[in-house]
Amino acid sequence: MTASTFSRFTRFTLFLVFPFMMSCSVFSGSGYSSDPIVAAQQRKIDELEKEVDQAERAVDEAEQREKAAKSRLRAAKDELKVIQTEAKKRNG
Repeated sequence: MTASTFSRFTRFTLFLVFPFMMSCSVFSGSGYSSDPIVAAQQRKIDELEKEVDQAERAVDEAEQREKAAKSRLRAAKDELKVIQTEAKKRNG
């Protein structure tokens, strides 16, 4: 077997085996320990991670609302300047 053929064979084999290995590690059950104290702590950690994710999403949404409000404020200030300039031209 030449080095090129061996390399192709190795890549092909890894290409077939890797997804199987990953699926076994990902879907190997609930992921909680059989020890009830450890399992309870693992569940608590999962709940806290979900809480952190929700808080991060809330922060992202708040930042988007802040950006939108700042944009509306800038637009209102620009409009005020235009109105003031027009008022000066009319009165002056």
